[in-house]
Amino acid sequence: MNKLSIILIVLFVGAGLISKAQNKEKLRRADCFFGVHFDLHASEDITDAGKTLTPEMVDTFLTKVKPDFIQIDCKGHPGISSYPTKVGNHVKGFDKDPLKIWRAATEKNNVGLYMHYSGVWDGKVATTHPDWAMVKASGEKSKEKVSFFSPYLDQIMIPQLKELSGEYHVDGAWIDGECWAVENDYSAKAIQAWKEKTGYKEVPRKKEDKYYKEYLEFSRGLFRQHMGKYIDAIHAYDPKFQITSNWAYSSMMPEKVENNVDFLSGDVTPQNGVFRSAFEARCMAPQGKPWDLMAWGFSWNGEKMPMSNKSVVQLEQEAAEIMAMGGGVQFYFQQNRDLSLKPWLAGTLSEIGAFCRARQAFCHKAKAIPQVALLFPTLSYRQNSNSIFPGAPEKLQATLYALLDNQFPVEILMEHHLKGRASQYPLIVIPECKSIDNDLLSELKTYIQEGGNLLVIGTETAQVFKDELGIESISPVEEKPIFLSAARRLGSVRSPLADVKLAADAQVLSTFYDVSDYRYKSQIIASSMRNIGKGKIAAIYFNAGSSYAQSKTFIIRDFIKETIDKLSPEMLIEVTGSHLAHVALNKLNGKTYINLVNVAGEHTNQNAVGYDQVPALSNLLVTIKGKPSKVILQPEGKELTTTVVEGKTAVVVPQLEIHSILEIRE
Repeated sequence: MNKLSIILIVLFVGAGLISKAQNKEKLRRADCFFGVHFDLHASEDITDAGKTLTPEMVDTFLTKVKPDFIQIDCKGHPGISSYPTKVGNHVKGFDKDPLKIWRAATEKNNVGLYMHYSGVWDGKVATTHPDWAMVKASGEKSKEKVSFFSPYLDQIMIPQLKELSGEYHVDGAWIDGECWAVENDYSAKAIQAWKEKTGYKEVPRKKEDKYYKEYLEFSRGLFRQHMGKYIDAIHAYDPKFQITSNWAYSSMMPEKVENNVDFLSGDVTPQNGVFRSAFEARCMAPQGKPWDLMAWGFSWNGEKMPMSNKSVVQLEQEAAEIMAMGGGVQFYFQQNRDLSLKPWLAGTLSEIGAFCRARQAFCHKAKAIPQVALLFPTLSYRQNSNSIFPGAPEKLQATLYALLDNQFPVEILMEHHLKGRASQYPLIVIPECKSIDNDLLSELKTYIQEGGNLLVIGTETAQVFKDELGIESISPVEEKPIFLSAARRLGSVRSPLADVKLAADAQVLSTFYDVSDYRYKSQIIASSMRNIGKGKIAAIYFNAGSSYAQSKTFIIRDFIKETIDKLSPEMLIEVTGSHLAHVALNKLNGKTYINLVNVAGEHTNQNAVGYDQVPALSNLLVTIKGKPSKVILQPEGKELTTTVVEGKTAVVVPQLEIHSILEIRE
C-alpha cells in the first residue's frame, strides 16, 4: 500500500474517531502524542504584536491540524516577552494580546497550551541588571545568562510563571535555555559559596587548574537547585501546571530524575535529525517519565544558505525514529514577527499529523523489550569533560548507529538504568570509556559468569575488563591507518590501537593487516573472546565508535556484527535485507511490535538542507523466535504470509517506505 493510500485511510476512516477522542477532554501532557511548537525569540523592537493574528486563523489551524498540544512563544533568549506581561520585559507595542487569542482558541478546541520560556538565558535581564549576570572566568559579566545567586527567579521567572497560570490559565511551560546553556559562574557570591561548600581556597578558572572538575560538579549542583526551585514554586501555586526544562535528564544531563518535572522533552538538532532522533529517543525512553522530542521544521547550512523548510517526508522520517521508541512528537516552526501564523503550515502539519496518528495506537508509550543494551557511561564521560553538561560524545552516538545499521534492537541505558537489570539483556555493549561505576562493574562481571554476553569496544575500555578478557599485557600503539577484514572485504581504519598479549584460554577472533592485502597480516590483535563461567566476553581493540563517527564505513559496521555473531546472543528477532533499516522491538498493551524505520535518504549529507525523497526498501526478511498466530503489517492492517522453520517464523515485508510496524499476535 502506498503512502497516499495510507493517508486516505487515516483521513476518511480514522479522522472522525481521532477528532471525537480529542474533543472529549483536554489531555494532560503525559497523555499527549502529537504537538506543534512555535517560538519567536521576540526582540524588543516589535511594535505590532498580534496585528494579523486572528481568532479565526488559530481556530482554522487547530481544526485542520488537530494537535494534542501547542507550544507558543512567550519569552525567548533575548528576554523579551511577546505578550503584555506585567512582570517582565515585553515588546514595544501590541495591536492585540496574542496570548489571549491562543488561549481562547485552544480552550475551544480542547488543546493544551504550553509556553516557550527561556530560563537561565535572558539577555534583557543580564544587560539591564548586570549585577544579576553570571560572571565569566575572565571577570567579564555575561550579557546573556543570569546568575543562580541573583534574585532572577524570585523577581522575574517565578512571578511570570504564576502570571501565565493565574491570568492566562495556560497548561504549562517548556523552559528553554537551561542545562545546555549553563556556564560556570565566578560572581562574588558564587565564589563565596564554592569556598564555603568545599573548603578550598583556590578558585579554578581553566580546565588545567586544580579542582576544575570539582567546580564543574559544583555548577551542576547549582543548576539542579535552580530547576527544582522554580518547578516546586509553580507546582505549589498551581498543582495542575505542567512544566519541564528543555533537555533535562536527557543525553545532555544523563542522570537520574530527581526534580519534579512533569515530562521530559528536547529539540533535536536540525541537521541529520533522523540519526540524532534515534539517539535522543533512546536516552529519554528509559527515564520513567512521559517524554517527547521536537523535530525542527527547517534547517540551514551555516552562512551558505538561509533557513529552508524541510519536506513532509523528511519530518516523517525523523518522527518515525521517535515514535518507534514510544515517544510523543512535536514539530517546530517559527511564527511571523507579529505573532501570526503562516497559512501554508496547516496543510503541511495536517499531512504529518495523519502519518503520526496512523501509528499512534501501535507506538505511543510502548516499552522496549530487552535485547541489546548500550551503556551510557556517565561518570567516565563527566570525568573526562570540561563542560558542565557536555552532552553525549560522538563516539557513543556512532556506536549506537553502527549497532542500528546492523539491525539490532538497541536501548541506551545510563548506569543507573542498567544496575540491577543486566541479566535481562542477551547482549550488553560497553562503548569507549575509561571507567565504569564500581557497583555496576561488579554486576557486569557477575552477568558474564551467569551466562551473559558482553562486548567491550575501545583501547582504554579493554583495560577496564583486563582480567576478564585474559589480557596478560597491554600497550598502546601509535595511531596510524591500518586495515581490517570483515565480511570478506578489507578496509582501512585510523585509531589508537591496543597491542595485547592474551592468556592461553582467550580466543583471537581477528588481527589487523598492515596493507590492503591479505598476505600482510599484522601481529596486532583486532578482537578476541573468552568464556567465563556460563557467559562470554569479547573485545574490539580499537576505537570503533570514534572511527565510525569520523569515517563511516561498512568495514567497521560489519566487523562489529561479526564480533557479536561470535558471542551468539540469543535474540528474539533478526532483520536482514538492508542495512538502511533501523529496528525497535516493543511491548504495548500486552502486544509485541517490531518497528522498522527506513533511514535511506540524504540526511547524513550536511549540505543537504532539505530532501523530499526516501527510496523505499524492498523485501526485508524478519525472523521471529517462536510461532505467532498472525503477523499484521501496521498501520495498513494487512496480514502477512509466514513460514515456520526450526521453531522460528519468517516473514517478508515487501516494501518499507518510511515506518512500518509488525504486530505479532500470539
